[in-house]
Amino acid sequence: MPLKEPDSDFLLTRPEEIRSAIFELTHQDCQTLVRDAADRETAILVLGIDKQTNHFFWRPRDFAGSDFATNDSRGLRVGTVLQFHGHGYGGVQIHFRVPRPELVRFDDGSAAFVSPLPERVSRIQRRKLFRASVIGTAVRCAGQWRPDPTVKPILFTIRDISVEGIGLRVERPATVLPIAGKIMEDVYLDFGDFGNITTDLRVCTVIPLSGQPLPQAAEDASAQADTAATATPAPAPRPNLLTGDPLTHIGAEFAALNGRQEAWLQQVVWRLEKARAG
Repeated sequence: MPLKEPDSDFLLTRPEEIRSAIFELTHQDCQTLVRDAADRETAILVLGIDKQTNHFFWRPRDFAGSDFATNDSRGLRVGTVLQFHGHGYGGVQIHFRVPRPELVRFDDGSAAFVSPLPERVSRIQRRKLFRASVIGTAVRCAGQWRPDPTVKPILFTIRDISVEGIGLRVERPATVLPIAGKIMEDVYLDFGDFGNITTDLRVCTVIPLSGQPLPQAAEDASAQADTAATATPAPAPRPNLLTGDPLTHIGAEFAALNGRQEAWLQQVVWRLEKARAG
């Protein structure tokens, strides 16, 4: 999945904004990961900010005593750049990069890493309930899924999306698609110039739209035949959607997004909203 530079609407570049964003990461409910050049991740705690020097202090979350100060087993002082990915209070996501840290020791014998404040920070306010509709935009959004390596992929069009889930349309009857609760593994979703992602989806709803009977239509027909020999009125038949080619709507949720994927997806949702607004 290509990770592009954050959209300018999310970038903080003013020193006071950057200090405020990193201060959010000191909240007790915040979860922050540091990723090195080899994509190794370490959970850390942001301890505080020194406004005079424009540096901030942090350490591994699960350190034992001051072991990390004498034995850099996590490789946090190797390489040139570390990436910070924070999930702040209220669902805020904060991302930035800083150079290799220095180690400092305090008067009480404890230790911490110290890094300069970054020149820019990406801060995204997560909105779980907001869904961006693709309808009415010029952005080509589609996907595909191969349930078995030996068969042709099933092609989808994307109708709407949020950081929680996605709405898909597929030109196949509902009876040949996964039922609610099933996991669709390695679904490829393409958002045109905004990028693409391969992820797992958990099916929530499967709704026939055209070219097929509604669910239980067959049972209703059987019930009519069974009651024809008696004077009992048959139940009103459910409508059949037999006009046109089969078309089905799938509502699904993202099954296993990591923090980096979720942040990227939030940017896609925001860009789609902007594209629709014109």
